[in-house]
Amino acid sequence: MKVTLGSLPQIARTRIAEDSMLRNSSYMMASTVLTSLMGYVFWLVVAHTTSTADIGVGAATTSAMQATALIASVGAATAMVEWLPRTLTVDRWRRILTAAVTVVIVTAVSGSAVVVLILGYVLHTLPSLSTAVAAAAFTMGATFFALGTLADCVAVALRRSGLLLARNMLFTGLRIPLLFFPLLINGTHNQILTAWSASAVISVVFSTFWCRRIRGEHSMRPLFGHLVSDVRDMSASLLGQHVVTVAASVTSFVLPIIVLARLSESDGAYFYATWMLGAVFFMISPCIAMSLFAETATDPEDIPALVRRCSRIIAALLGPLILVYLIGGGWALRVFGESYSAHGKMLLIVLTFSAIPDAVTNIAVAVLRAVGRLREAMTLNVSMLLMCLALSWILLPSMGIVAVGISWLAAQSLGALWALARWRYIIVPAQQRVLR
Repeated sequence: MKVTLGSLPQIARTRIAEDSMLRNSSYMMASTVLTSLMGYVFWLVVAHTTSTADIGVGAATTSAMQATALIASVGAATAMVEWLPRTLTVDRWRRILTAAVTVVIVTAVSGSAVVVLILGYVLHTLPSLSTAVAAAAFTMGATFFALGTLADCVAVALRRSGLLLARNMLFTGLRIPLLFFPLLINGTHNQILTAWSASAVISVVFSTFWCRRIRGEHSMRPLFGHLVSDVRDMSASLLGQHVVTVAASVTSFVLPIIVLARLSESDGAYFYATWMLGAVFFMISPCIAMSLFAETATDPEDIPALVRRCSRIIAALLGPLILVYLIGGGWALRVFGESYSAHGKMLLIVLTFSAIPDAVTNIAVAVLRAVGRLREAMTLNVSMLLMCLALSWILLPSMGIVAVGISWLAAQSLGALWALARWRYIIVPAQQRVLR
C-alpha cells in the first residue's frame, strides 16, 4: 500500500483502534499532556492572582490531599486492573467493584481525619485546615479524588481509557473558574483547596453517570451481600498493589510539604511550579507501564513482546520532550515570573535527565506486578522512595530546591541500575512461572 503524508493520520487512527495497548496508552498520554497543560494554566492564573505565600500553602494543602487520596485508592484501584479482566459474571463484577469503592471511601475519610488532625492541629504545618469548613472541604476533596482514581483504573481495565481522559479534563478544567466562585471561598481561607475539592466531586459524578451509559454487561449497582469475604479474598492483591503504587507515587505529594517545612513558603511556590512542569516525565512512563500491566493481565504469555512495544512508545514520547525541556524549560518557567525561572531552572534540568532512569524502573515494576512478584516490586519502589525523601530532607537547607531533583535522580538511577542488572532474572522466571 502506498503511504502518503495525507494518509498518515488515518493509518495512525487505524493502528490505535486495532491495538488495545496503544489505544489505552494513547488516551492516557493524551490525558497526561492535556491535564498537565490545564494544570499549568491553573497555576499560572494562581501565580498572577495570589501571593507566593498563599501559593506555597495551597500547593502543600493540595499535595496533602492528593497524597491522602493516593494512599486511600491505589491499592483498590490498581487491583481492578488485575481482577476485572478475569471477571466472568455480572454479580462477581458488582461484588468486586462494591468492595473496592467501600475500601476507598473508608480509607479516604479516615486518612483525611488523620491528616487534618496532625497537620492542622498538632504540628500546625497547615493551620488553614484547623477550621471546620476547610477540614470538610479537604475530606470531601480527598475522598472524591480517590474515587476518581478508582474510576480511571476501571476504565483502563475495560480498555475504555477515553473515559479516563474525559474525567480528568473535566477535573482540571473546572478548577480554574472555581477559583473565582465566592461561595467556595468563605470559611476555608484557601480558594485553591476548595476549587480542587469541588472539581473532584463534579468529575466523579460525571464519570459515574457515563459508566452507567456504556456499561454493557457490567452493572455499576453495588452488591453488599459478600462484602467482608470479597475484601478478604482480595486483601493480598489490594495490599501488595497498594504498597507498590503508593511508594511509586507518594513522593510527588510529600516533597512539597518537605520543601515547605525545610525552607519557606516562597520556596514551596518555586518548587511546585518547577515540579509541575517536570512531572510530565513522571506521568508518561507510569501511564504506559499501567497499560502494559493491563495487557499482561489479559495476555501474560507475551510479556517480552509487550515490554518491547512499551519501551518503544515511551522512547518515542520522552525523547522529543526531553530535548524541548532542555532547550526551553527556563522560558516556560519565566511565564510564572522571573523569580520562578531564576530559582527553578536548574531543578528542571535535573528532573529532565531523571526521566530516563524513571522509565526503566516503571517498566521493571510493571513486569514484576504482572507475574505476581509484588514483594520485589515493593522493595524497589520503597527503596527509591526512602532514599529520595531522606536525601531531600538532608540536602534542602544547604542546596535549596535543586536538592530535590538531585535526590530524585540519584534514587531513580540506582533503581534503574538494579533493574538492568537483573533484567534477565526479571523476565525469564516470569515466563516460567506463567507457563507452570
